[in-house]
Amino acid sequence: MSPSLVVEFTKMHGAGNDFLVLDNRWYRFSDEELSDLAATWCRRRFGVGADGLLALADADADDVAYRMRYVNADGSWATMCGNGARCLARFALNADFEGPELAFETDAGRYHATVDEERPDLVRLYVPPARELELDVTLEHTAPFSPEAVHYADTGTGHLVIFVPDLDAVPVEEWAPPLRHDARVHPPGANVNFVEVRDGDLHLRTYEKGVEGETLSCGTGVLAAAALAEATDRAPETPVTVETRGGTFRVGTATTSRGRERYLEGPVVTVFRGTLTVP
Repeated sequence: MSPSLVVEFTKMHGAGNDFLVLDNRWYRFSDEELSDLAATWCRRRFGVGADGLLALADADADDVAYRMRYVNADGSWATMCGNGARCLARFALNADFEGPELAFETDAGRYHATVDEERPDLVRLYVPPARELELDVTLEHTAPFSPEAVHYADTGTGHLVIFVPDLDAVPVEEWAPPLRHDARVHPPGANVNFVEVRDGDLHLRTYEKGVEGETLSCGTGVLAAAALAEATDRAPETPVTVETRGGTFRVGTATTSRGRERYLEGPVVTVFRGTLTVP
């Protein structure tokens, strides 16, 4: 990095899941530098504060618009972030990319996103089907509660999905950390989601690895909860409505030029733009 480099960034959030976003086509930060920047800037009270850092990079293929890179708040890398992908699509359209649909690369594969032209704050992310669905997982950790069921799914990153009778009674930051590191969970651990079904809707709280705390929402967690609720007949209606502490999501299927595809849809907000000096 050059001395006293001034870096422009945008603060965004998807239903309370917040990010620092920068256009790395111009800065060309290395992976190590991005990791350091995330660990420094994402610290709440000591930095700007965010759940992670999003970097928009040049695409490797000619038929996609850009490549998304995502770093957790602690500087660790993640293959995919559903809310981050939706925020970065909105960021790209505010820059110099043509929409309303964008194809882009991630470390978890290729995705597409569209922005509602009548409601530009609403971004839909088309996603592949959930992978590695494992029903009725038996954890090695002895949980201090009696869940209705414990399942696992990979929706770009690994998720434990735990159905409970009373979500409001769950002390997420007490119960989740041991489960997040449970020996039965695929390396390098998993996000932990607690879900209650109320009147056909899912109510969700998520503890995210890399943040090592509860976030107001998690896009891939919403997808995992919906997929496992459908697989176990807990969510007969489609699209599935998922309520998080930060906002409301819809998970369903739609016909696109590529066929029938699953989607995650929810709000995206640009909070502010600013600059930071990198020594």
